Amino acid sequence: MHAQTYRIESTHPIVATLPRTDVRNGSLLGSRELAIAIAAKSQTAPPGGIVRVVHVPSGEVVYSKTLGGSALDD
Repeated sequence: MHAQTYRIESTHPIVATLPRTDVRNGSLLGSRELAIAIAAKSQTAPPGGIVRVVHVPSGEVVYSKTLGGSALDD
């Protein structure tokens, strides 16, 4: 599968936490597993946003997480 069929999107700006990963809202990837892994390791600024991976042809949300503040920030 060479088509970029998975989109990472968020309600807030995405901050990638993985080195050499420049993920932005609307980033397209061809691999479902890679898109989910990057989304799972991403955060939003400000905290509290939703990050999800959408299968573009069907519109199905294949992964979603809500990001909150960390207890360590208190």
